[in-house]
Amino acid sequence: MANPPGLDIALESPSVPGGKLKLSNVPIGAVSLAAMGTNTTDVIQLWMTDIWVPVNRFITKVGVLQGGTATTDNIAVTVYNSNGKLLASSAVAGTVLNGSANTFIELTLTLDGVGAVITGLQLFGPSQYYIGVQGNGTAAGAIQTVPAPYLDICANSVVAGVFGTFPASITVPTTFNAGKAPIVYIY
Repeated sequence: MANPPGLDIALESPSVPGGKLKLSNVPIGAVSLAAMGTNTTDVIQLWMTDIWVPVNRFITKVGVLQGGTATTDNIAVTVYNSNGKLLASSAVAGTVLNGSANTFIELTLTLDGVGAVITGLQLFGPSQYYIGVQGNGTAAGAIQTVPAPYLDICANSVVAGVFGTFPASITVPTTFNAGKAPIVYIY
C-alpha cells in the first residue's frame, strides 16, 4: 500500500537531503568560540548533552569544542539513543586534542555499541539523541561546556572510571546541570 502524499516513512528514506549540514546542541553563530562556554577539566567521566535530530541523518563525525588550554589530552565521543543505549563511539584510544584553543576537533565514529567497526551511524528523526565526551587527562580548560541553562538542553555527567570504557547504557539526563554539557555538533 502506498503512503499518502507528503508522508515519508523512516524505513523508506534512511537519510533526508537538505537542511542543516551540521546539527549542534547549542546555536553556533557569529560569536567568538572562546565566549561560548566555560573551560572545563576533562577528568575521566562522560560529559553528556542531548541533541535533537529533526530528520533522518547518516552521520560519521562528532565535533567537540576544545577549551582555551587544549593540550595533549585525548578525548573520545559516544552516541546514545533516547533510551540510553550506546549506539556508536569513536576509537576507544581517543584522539589527541590538537592544541588549537577554542576550536572544534572532529572525531570519526568508528565502533558500534558492541565494538564492531562501522563507517557511520544512521539516526532516525525526529528524535532526541545523547552525545558523550570523555577525556583522559586533568588539563584545566581542555573542553568547553555550557555554563548556564540554554533553552531546553539536558546535560549531566556519567561516572566512567576508565578512559575508553563506555557504558552500554546510561540513565539519560532529563534536566540541565551547569558545566556538564559539552558543546558539540554531529554530521
